[in-house]
Order: sequence, then C-alpha cells, then structure tokens
Amino acid sequence: MNTPKPANVTVTLDEDTFAIFKEASQIVENAGIRVPTSQLVQTMLNAESQRLSPRKIAQRFLKSLMEQIGGLRRGALEDEEDEKIPSLKPAAAKA
Repeated sequence: MNTPKPANVTVTLDEDTFAIFKEASQIVENAGIRVPTSQLVQTMLNAESQRLSPRKIAQRFLKSLMEQIGGLRRGALEDEEDEKIPSLKPAAAKA
C-alpha cells in the first residue's frame, strides 16, 4: 500500500507571472475577499496536481531531466502524448 509522503515546495515566479497572480489577488480583494498571492499560487498548483497524478508529474519531471542532460534514448519512458514537458532554464550568472 502506498502511503502519501508530505513535501514542501518553494516556487519562484518570474516578474510577469507574479504580476498576473498579484492582479488576480487584487481582483478577488476588490470583490470583498482577501486572498494572499501565495495562496492563489498554491491553489493553482494543487489543482494541477489533482489534474495529473503525482506519479505522472514525477515521471514527466524525470523524463524532462533525462532529455536535458542527454541521457534519454529515443523511445524510453514513452507515455501517452500530453502537454509539453517543462524545460529547465539555467540560472543567470552573477558577476
């Protein structure tokens, strides 16, 4: 029997994405409900994790890593065609 394991996740949003969530938070607040931006982000992430199984999310992440480091042979980890696998962007070098 699989027992769920808790996990803490930290999300870093680019400025444009954060601005969109901030705007959504302001719209909700104008309607009379105070919802912090971080709660909107968490709600969206929770909805996505319910849409896809956690196992599927983990498999897509692994597949993405393997492709990006060149360790994935064509045809390995094949699954039904789903949305684009997210790509990792290298961190900007600090001088």
